[in-house]
Amino acid sequence: DRLTLESELRRALARDEITMLYQPIVRLEDRSIAGFEALMRWHHPKLGRLPPAEFIAIAEETGLIVELGLFGLERAARQLVEWQRSMRGIEPIFASVNVSSRQLLRHDLIQDLRSVLARAAPARGTLKLELTESLVMENPEHAAQMLQRIRDLGAGLALDDFGTGHSSLAYLQRFPFDTIKIDQSFVRAPAKGKRPVILRSIIALAHDLGMEVVAEGAETEADAAELFQLGCQYAQGYFFGEPMTAREAQQLIAAHAYEAAQ
Repeated sequence: DRLTLESELRRALARDEITMLYQPIVRLEDRSIAGFEALMRWHHPKLGRLPPAEFIAIAEETGLIVELGLFGLERAARQLVEWQRSMRGIEPIFASVNVSSRQLLRHDLIQDLRSVLARAAPARGTLKLELTESLVMENPEHAAQMLQRIRDLGAGLALDDFGTGHSSLAYLQRFPFDTIKIDQSFVRAPAKGKRPVILRSIIALAHDLGMEVVAEGAETEADAAELFQLGCQYAQGYFFGEPMTAREAQQLIAAHAYEAAQ
């Protein structure tokens, strides 16, 4: 099955089977749309829609992740610019795209990103690259250099799954991230009494380092209200919207803009 998937994945891009969905990231202060996380899906002709967990590992092992990663960057950047053009006069929204270890270790990522930004030209800092804690800590010295070059090109940087890895706080100060994404395991913590203590500490740490905070896994109004009270600026989760097509995202942006104008 794995070998079959590998050979089919090689043809998937050419056959236009890989698509992007976008999950809303909401500004908690006024519940406006602040941005989207771009998520890849594979529309397999026999197996149906496959989430990244089903094929990203194979792509990593075979090196196809480089081609897939560039595809995701280009699509998200192009879509982001379309949204920004439709929202003139409003603070530009952002789009986050996941980056893999194979991509980060290649110096070609810098050239790829430079080309994508030059062609699409989104507002500076609004195309964000998301990297996990474990990824940047695999080789922190190299990661710090690459991240600074990415930042210098005009892309944003988000640290994903914060709190689940083995991050060194000393290194966290050196990495030029502008956003921390708090893992949903902290947002959904079962012990209600303990949740605010840990969340408040992470949010305070991020703010002290000059970073914005996105909480993942916000599923209820109570989650949203508590996160806002704790000082978290942004949240994403099924409560605010499931991953959607670019057209659905555009409709959501338009609806929010209309409400704001009333």
